[in-house]
Amino acid sequence: MGFAARLIAALPRVQLRSFRSRLLAATATLLLGFVVLGGVALEKAFESALLQSQQDKLEGLIYALLAAASTNRQGELTITLDAVPDRRLREPLSGLQAALFDERGVMVWASTQELQATPPSKPAVGEWRFEHLRKPDAFRLSFGLRWIDSDGNEPRLFTVSVIDNTASYERQAQVYRRTLWGWLGATAASLSIGLLVILRWGLLPLRRIGDELHRIEKGEQGEILGEYPDELKPLTRDLNAMIVSERSQQTRYRNALGDLAHSLKTPLAVLRGLGSDQEIPDPQRLQLDEQLSRMHHIVDHQLRRAAAVGSRTLTEPVALKPLSDKIMQALAKVYSERAIRFENELDVNLRQRADQGDLYEMLGNLLENAAKYGQQRVRLSAQNEARLTLLHIDDDGPGWPDEPQKLLQRGVRADTRKPGQGIGLAAVHEIVQAYGGELRFGHSPLGGARISLVLPSR
Repeated sequence: MGFAARLIAALPRVQLRSFRSRLLAATATLLLGFVVLGGVALEKAFESALLQSQQDKLEGLIYALLAAASTNRQGELTITLDAVPDRRLREPLSGLQAALFDERGVMVWASTQELQATPPSKPAVGEWRFEHLRKPDAFRLSFGLRWIDSDGNEPRLFTVSVIDNTASYERQAQVYRRTLWGWLGATAASLSIGLLVILRWGLLPLRRIGDELHRIEKGEQGEILGEYPDELKPLTRDLNAMIVSERSQQTRYRNALGDLAHSLKTPLAVLRGLGSDQEIPDPQRLQLDEQLSRMHHIVDHQLRRAAAVGSRTLTEPVALKPLSDKIMQALAKVYSERAIRFENELDVNLRQRADQGDLYEMLGNLLENAAKYGQQRVRLSAQNEARLTLLHIDDDGPGWPDEPQKLLQRGVRADTRKPGQGIGLAAVHEIVQAYGGELRFGHSPLGGARISLVLPSR
């Protein structure tokens, strides 16, 4: 797995629903990773170069010390500091010190009397040994040498060491570090702004498609009209074809169903007229009326079932409160003798993406059932639940019978004393299923029955 793949895999596992957010998160993570890694690499490279520079400086100083070395009257090796160009060796508190150790590790010469240096690990003749001391915080460079004097004495082994504190090194590293990360931060910010502008410009066609689809849902235009890049032309073409196909198919369905209803209306009326003929014996006339009623309700149910639009794409959400107000006003006139009080608690901003005719059918049947079996009050309310819209219809009637789910079967009625055919709840249930929803039965806070119409809120 490459570096980029590892960075993407390390992205926080959060739900980024926006395509732009996903791209921004991925590019920002990659950019941050490369900036951090690049900054660390540059910082390490500078520290290595700075350490090498420090070592080179100390090497030059050791060469200068060796050039100033000589044998004194007692035959001991010593170094004349006046001949060394770096004057800091002659200043006790400068932080730069030098020492000379013999083969036994005994310090035989020091640049200052205050120097209490521990002997270094003995390097071989001609070997350089560079160390970073922690106590005190300093750099030490040691060099092993063999000294042969001019008097012909036996050669002796010495180690010359130079110790320099890290103040200069730390100061340079800190300045570089501050400059480096300042510029890297400014560069990362500039690149982030540039990436944001590029992403916004690159995703502009998708945003324009989304705006056009929103206008189509609101009914402000009929299809996608804009010009888009070649990569999006197949998408816009297929979307337009889908829109046209769906609308033409719906129109054909409605026209065909209207023709079917009109063609069946006359034959049924004729048969009902024939069934009223007094010459037909009563048993046969009653049987004929019963079968004609069944045919009428079967045809009505099938037409209503086929006309149910169901869940459709690119439709404008319907405001539920004005629609339910109209239904309640109509029902209030129908049940005016019983003085049923209808209470509409829906929010004026509540909308549902569905066909208006289907919503009339569902809410009309459920509110009418509540008014039919309720005593004095019918209430409509709503709530949201995990991307679902729940419409509650409550009444103050006797409540549901045992096993209310059976009422969703065609022809099953809760109370045979009330007029009706027992197909209202079944018809609503079929329309609700077409939208991927459900009907829930419960106990009403008003004391009667509650039925909840559950639809995807989308």
